Amino acid sequence: MKKRKTKDLDSFDKESFKVEFEKLFPQLITEMSDLFRERQELSNDMAWGLAVSIPQLSMLEAISKDPKRIDEGYRILEKLLRTYFRRAKLRLRPREDAFDYFVRKSASLLRAPYPLKRQKQFRNVRAGVEQLVRAAVSSPAGLNETRSLIEEFGRKHLKEYVRFATTVNARLSSCGNLDLRRMTSRNITRLTDLYRDSAAGFESRLRLLVGLNQIAGDKKKTYGQLRKLGYNELLQAVESPAKPLLHFLRDAIDRHVRNAMMHGGVSSSVSKELIKFVDYSPSKQKETEVLWTMSELLRRTKNLVLTIFAVGYLEYEFNYLHLYCTVAALKELRANAK
Repeated sequence: MKKRKTKDLDSFDKESFKVEFEKLFPQLITEMSDLFRERQELSNDMAWGLAVSIPQLSMLEAISKDPKRIDEGYRILEKLLRTYFRRAKLRLRPREDAFDYFVRKSASLLRAPYPLKRQKQFRNVRAGVEQLVRAAVSSPAGLNETRSLIEEFGRKHLKEYVRFATTVNARLSSCGNLDLRRMTSRNITRLTDLYRDSAAGFESRLRLLVGLNQIAGDKKKTYGQLRKLGYNELLQAVESPAKPLLHFLRDAIDRHVRNAMMHGGVSSSVSKELIKFVDYSPSKQKETEVLWTMSELLRRTKNLVLTIFAVGYLEYEFNYLHLYCTVAALKELRANAK
């Protein structure tokens, strides 16, 4: 995590942060509840939380418009966080600031299971996602635009994400301990079904990634505009030399193979140990043929699933970066106000 703590804050809009200062505490409490509480537990503790928070919020409202009292506001917020942490039986390090603890716990959510971290595709995509999110946040007004886009995709596609996860889990479970390297018609069907379902489920996530790239390039698209982009347009954006921040996804999906699977253009020859994918373009009246061996199909399917797992950390990457920048800016404002 050391490299994360060297984050350059020059692009963070401190003036906007001052304007939003009085809104900081409710936002932090919301994020804290997501990290440390189950919904039911939070509901049971709501009365306690209100009793503790309301008097302090009144004090914050009184001082929020006075830059000279930022240090006082910081200490009130820090004390409230400590109160919540104590209630949740969370232990801070000796002399650790409550905000630093909050950032540290947020960073812990970025740790992936060791079996995933061993996979090169997973590591490459995680690094690409981190770079893309940081580039989007660092662009003019990028923090708010990135947050809004991520939240909108979350609201509109949460059920879709859950349905996809259930489907892929069922596909993976059905494979069990089978030796998928053997070229049989059943194994080909299993892998093509998994590849096709994974590619379909990844479409919304790919739109979000393309949207973040637009924010990073200061050419943002709205959710409605992104929704109109077809899968081929999204994959062409990934392959474009003008969009290097998306190049970590280049080997994730083969659009011709995906199109062939969606339109029944898959055939195989067990004797030749080849699988043929035919993508027909009606507009060009042209066929594109792709030949894969069984080992290639297995490798590509594995990489696609690993890509999806890695992109699943996108929200955690943004939440950590948002929290880190917010706390760092608050501390800088506090230091300058003394």
